[in-house]
Amino acid sequence: MFDPDDLINFELCFPGSLTGETELECPYCRVLLTVPVNDPMGEDSFACCECSGVFDVNWAEGSVKYQRPTE
Repeated sequence: MFDPDDLINFELCFPGSLTGETELECPYCRVLLTVPVNDPMGEDSFACCECSGVFDVNWAEGSVKYQRPTE
């Protein structure tokens, strides 16, 4: 059963809902980024500070969408 007083489980289920930010890996260069979470059930777009790669995060689905680099 979900205990709302257990803050660690709450943050794992809804990233950024308590702290307003979370960490995720850039899908291009694999650097770890700390990003703001405006709505834990919505979507956000980010640009990596290392490689300038742009990607979208759907927090509700737990998915990251990005353009694969052409080789």
